Amino acid sequence: MLWFDLDNSPHVPLFRPIIKRLADEKMGYFVTAREFAQTEGLLDYWNIPHSLIGKHGGKNKVKKVLNLVQRSVQLGYAVKGKNISLAVSHGSRTQVFAAFMMGIPSVVMLDYEFTESRIFNYFSSYLYMPAIIPDNRLKEAGFNLKKVLRYNGLKEEIYLAGFRPELGFRENCGLSDDVILVAIRPPAVLGNYHDTRSERLFLACLSEFSQLPNTHILIVSRTGEDKKLIPENLLKRANITFLQGVVDGLQLIWNSDVFISGGGTMNRESALLGVPTYSIFSGRKPYVDEYLAENNRIKFLEDETSVKNVVPQKRKISQDISLKHSGLADEVHETLLALAQKH
Repeated sequence: MLWFDLDNSPHVPLFRPIIKRLADEKMGYFVTAREFAQTEGLLDYWNIPHSLIGKHGGKNKVKKVLNLVQRSVQLGYAVKGKNISLAVSHGSRTQVFAAFMMGIPSVVMLDYEFTESRIFNYFSSYLYMPAIIPDNRLKEAGFNLKKVLRYNGLKEEIYLAGFRPELGFRENCGLSDDVILVAIRPPAVLGNYHDTRSERLFLACLSEFSQLPNTHILIVSRTGEDKKLIPENLLKRANITFLQGVVDGLQLIWNSDVFISGGGTMNRESALLGVPTYSIFSGRKPYVDEYLAENNRIKFLEDETSVKNVVPQKRKISQDISLKHSGLADEVHETLLALAQKH
């Protein structure tokens, strides 16, 4: 049985095609999830059975450490007595620690090399990463290359191959097809990699684009902390609204004219879908984002001047889409099964 721990929203679409394959093959799996951002809502949206365990530890480092221990213990109780052959996550520190303590082999998927590496180096069995990240980059970031396995593509391509545009998405969300839609994902204020410069860029985007004619700004919130960043005068602007409820993030991106994010996953989804994409992430840039920037798929907004230089325009939103690495989900699925059988 494979055990998946999903501790953030992007992990739900990431593992969804793998879980579906296991279900189709009538193979055992168990899903735990953390109450954070839209993780639970997305699991419910796609009808993925799961056990909700623990919450985010917040910004305070001491509380984060205590939360690591507490949730690891909770996870241990949740899987006790189950015949787990492999623990799988995308950067879940609590799962990798719990799995190690229980003698369960674990594979940790990662695509941001500047994350805190010591826990993963010591407690994981395998580190599963995109092939395009050079060994020297991982070595410089402190990763144990002996544990590194590779897959051929970006993690977003694991599930993008199954994307099919839906007609009438904007209408269903109460959004006009006529306006220029700028969807913006705020910076991850609770993330380990957060830098306050991205908060200033976020506010600069809201201020600048909300003054443009026939333009609507849709904020795709992470947590309740997002709203606290925004001054009252901006919150009162009629063309700035928050996304209500849980929706398929890929459909939202595809139906946007411009997409902006202070994180990584949704920006990479947008870039790979061919939507004009801007990053307000101000931490150390991951190699995969640099790769996309070099190929003119993502542009980094470094300061308020660069924000002013962006002129959102209507784009033709069609049903036609062309994506690479259509077999990546099968590759990852087969690799995980092979690792599970190995132990």
